[in-house]
Amino acid sequence: MWKSRSLIYALPIAILTFPLISLSAVAQNTFGITGQDGDRGRDGRNGRDGQDIKIVLDGKPTTYDLSGTIGDDAEDGTAGRSATSCDQPYRPEYSLVGASGGRGGDGGNGGRGGNGGNATIFYTDIAALRQLEIRNAGGKGGRNGRGAIGGKGCECQESEWRIKYCTLETERRPFSDAKAPWEYHSKETRLCGRSSDGWDLDFNRAYSKVREYRKDDWLYRRTNQGVTQTDSYSCQRGRDGATSDNGRNGVTGNYGKVTLVPRLDIPAEMTSDRAILATAIGKKVGLIKNIWVERSGLSRLLRTSSDVADTYTYLKDTARLFYRFDWAAKETSTALGIDRVEIGATVNVRNETATIDYQLPGTLEYQVIPENNLQVVKITGGFNPDRVKSFQLQKISGVGTENQLILSDRGNVRELLKDTEIEVQCFSKQSATGVVASDYVKRRSITFKIPPKLQPSDGAIVNGNIYTLPVGRYCSPWLKADYNAAYGIVINQTTKSGTKYNQSIDSPFVVGKN
Repeated sequence: MWKSRSLIYALPIAILTFPLISLSAVAQNTFGITGQDGDRGRDGRNGRDGQDIKIVLDGKPTTYDLSGTIGDDAEDGTAGRSATSCDQPYRPEYSLVGASGGRGGDGGNGGRGGNGGNATIFYTDIAALRQLEIRNAGGKGGRNGRGAIGGKGCECQESEWRIKYCTLETERRPFSDAKAPWEYHSKETRLCGRSSDGWDLDFNRAYSKVREYRKDDWLYRRTNQGVTQTDSYSCQRGRDGATSDNGRNGVTGNYGKVTLVPRLDIPAEMTSDRAILATAIGKKVGLIKNIWVERSGLSRLLRTSSDVADTYTYLKDTARLFYRFDWAAKETSTALGIDRVEIGATVNVRNETATIDYQLPGTLEYQVIPENNLQVVKITGGFNPDRVKSFQLQKISGVGTENQLILSDRGNVRELLKDTEIEVQCFSKQSATGVVASDYVKRRSITFKIPPKLQPSDGAIVNGNIYTLPVGRYCSPWLKADYNAAYGIVINQTTKSGTKYNQSIDSPFVVGKN
């Protein structure tokens, strides 16, 4: 009798618990398959540029169409796809969100209009321009493609539902002792109903209020305590795909450029010359530079039916400039060591006027003297540029105030310069009180001025090409024995022509160790 009842009771338990385990294992809160996005529309092709031509006017009426062509229109985007497989699961133990529709495809961009062609016009009579019609406007841009609508998201068949859980409590007592008290054995909570607006009775049909059964030497009593927990869930429809953006309209192409040349050719230019000094001296050099200017009012010069930009480029003049290098120093260029130095000039245009810029080393001294249609550059002195920036660090010695920095100038050009300044920056890892930093820290800076003939400043001593700098008297707190110190040395040399040369030397050292 008990065995039979136990079998009947076990069957509905298995049926009810199996769906609960399966749903928790595959639980997802989105149902359906998201729709694919639409395709972007194809861009329109760009228009072709107009032809570039050269025109020699002969006074006869002439027409040239150099316009750029129109850009192609773009294609529209395609609509986004709606979500699929939108069957809503039946009242799961979680809320649901429908899959979204695909976004519409963007419209393509219109093709750019082609640029107008460029025209170079040669003439000898300005009145002939009135017989010329030119159209070199840029082509219009193509129309943009339109964006497309998005696809639909999954709809909900049921928007809200509740899940109920019931608790079963089991007690037991020895089967052979009917007077023994019941004792607590176990408790379990199980799904007992799914409802939208009513009560699901499947669980209560399977479990009566109290059920007893025997197992081994025990008598068990299971009590259905009814609904002990209710959870509410909902379904939210999937978002519709967004409507996409329109593409950009193609831009209109630019007008072509027009160049007016009031002659039948464009003179060849020679804008620079360069040679070693020994061969350049006494040689007359001619430079040629075309002077181009920007003007406005082109439409007033051409036939009124022309379609051109208002500005144009005009060959105002062709400058022909001459110069010559002359030697005016007391010593020869070979004696000064500059006979192999390269010198030269370049012609440039500033404010519609051509000028010559001379390219000579900053160590040369010269004067420019105009003579009729010739500029004479007289070189009055100087020295080889290899002699500047030629300092070497010879020695760092002494501790504290006795520390000295000794440099040698291999170029030995002190008296050939306008001015020399040597800036020394003191660095150390240890502070004046001995605190050690991870890297060198700048402590102080001192600048020694070395004029060409007067006494140097701040105690510096120059003996020939040897420069002794008493840095210790200024940086002594950080020049204690065994300190990690460093000097950052910058030598600034200014020549008599005003050219500045800079040289840097960095030297870390341990104080007291040469």
